[in-house]
Amino acid sequence: MKYLHFTQKINSFLSILSANVINNFCSFLITIFTARFLGPMEFAKFALAVALTTNLASILDLGSSTALIRLYNAAKDDNYKSILINVISNFKLGLCLLMIVLSYPGGQLLIQIFPILKDTGFLVYLVIVSSGLLSMWMTTIAAEQSQKHFRSFQLYTLAYGILRLIVAAIFIIKQQISLATIFTSLYAIPISILMIYKYISKYIFLKSDNNSYIEYIEANNFKILKSIFNYGVWVGIGGFLFSLLYQLPQFVLARTASGSEVGFYGAGFTFLPVFMLTNDSIRTILLPEVSAIQSPEGRQNFQKRLWQISPIFFSLMTTVLVVMSCVQYFLLGQRYQDSILVFLAMGSSTILVMFLGYSNTLIHSLGIPYIDVMVNMTRVIGFILFSFFIPKTAVWMSLCLGGIMIIGELIIYFIIKNRVYKV
Repeated sequence: MKYLHFTQKINSFLSILSANVINNFCSFLITIFTARFLGPMEFAKFALAVALTTNLASILDLGSSTALIRLYNAAKDDNYKSILINVISNFKLGLCLLMIVLSYPGGQLLIQIFPILKDTGFLVYLVIVSSGLLSMWMTTIAAEQSQKHFRSFQLYTLAYGILRLIVAAIFIIKQQISLATIFTSLYAIPISILMIYKYISKYIFLKSDNNSYIEYIEANNFKILKSIFNYGVWVGIGGFLFSLLYQLPQFVLARTASGSEVGFYGAGFTFLPVFMLTNDSIRTILLPEVSAIQSPEGRQNFQKRLWQISPIFFSLMTTVLVVMSCVQYFLLGQRYQDSILVFLAMGSSTILVMFLGYSNTLIHSLGIPYIDVMVNMTRVIGFILFSFFIPKTAVWMSLCLGGIMIIGELIIYFIIKNRVYKV
C-alpha cells in the first residue's frame, strides 16, 4: 500500500512536471525570440512588463489561492468545498473586470514610475489587464490543486503553453511583431480563451444544479471570502514580497543603469524557469499533503525524509545549472555574455532556496504564515539598502539578491525547526 501511494505521487509529479516543462518551454521560446529579434534595449521593456504583470497578479491574488488549498483540505463538507471554489472564482472575475476599467489610468501611472515604458504603445495597458487575467489563472490552477485533480491541472497547463505558442506563431507568420503583440501571446489571449472555457463549463454545471445550492453561495459570499482572506492575506503579502525580490534588481537597474544592464538581467532571469517549473511541480504535490500534517512527529519525519533525498536533488540541479548556462550562451550569443553570470549567480542561490523552501512549507502545517511575511520584508529592505552601495550592474545585483535569498530561507528554516522539535 505504501509503495502504491508513493507510485501515485511520482506519477502525479511527472505529469505535472511534463505539463510545466511544455508550458515554460513555450514561454521560453517566445522570450528568446523576443530577446534576439528586438535586442537588449527593447527586450528590457518587455522583461519589465512581464515582471510588473507577475507582481501585480500576486497583489491581486493576495494569497487567496494558497488559502483556498488549505481551507479546502481542512473542510469536511463536500458542498462547502465546492462553494469555496465558486466564491473565490467569481470574486476573481469581478477583480479582472475592474482591472480592465482601470487599465488606462493604471498604465499612465506605470509610465510615470518607469519612464522606460513611455513609448511602448498598448503594452503598459496590457500589463494591467494581464495582471487581472493572471490572477484568475492562479485561482483556476489552485482549485484543481486543492481537489488533487492533477490530471485537470496537467491539461490546463498544457493547453496554456500550447495556446501561447500558437498565438505567437500567428503573429510572427502575419509579420505583426511588436512588444504588445508578443506580450499578448504570453498572457492576455491564451488565458482569456481558457477562462471563457472555464466559465462556460461552470455555467452549464450550475444550470443543472439545484437552486438551494446557488442560493447558499449568494447568501454566504462575504462570509466565505472573509475566511479565505483572513489566512490568505499573510500568504499573499509573503508571496508578493518573495516574487518582488526577484524583480527588484530589474526595477533598480531600470531607474539607475543603462537599458543594456536591464536587458542582461532580464535575459539571465529568463532561464530561471528551468528550476521554477520543477519547484512548482514539487510544491503542487507537497502543499496539500503538508497542510494536512497535524502532529509534531509527522513534521519531524517530513524534514528527515527531505534531507535523505538531498544528495540526489543537489546533484541533479547542479547538472541542470551547468548545462543551461551552456545553452544560454549558445542561444543568446556573445552580446548577452554578462547574462550568463547573472544566471549562474541566481541559479545557484535558487537551488538552495528551493530545497529549504520544501521544508519551510511546514509554516502552513503550523499555521504561522506571518513568519514568511516578516522574513521577506526584511529581505526586501536589506536588498534596497545594499543596492545603494553596490555597483549598478546586473551581475552585482544578482549576487546581492542571491545572498539575501539564502540567508532569509535559512532563518525561516531554523525558526520552523525550533518549533517542530520544541513541541
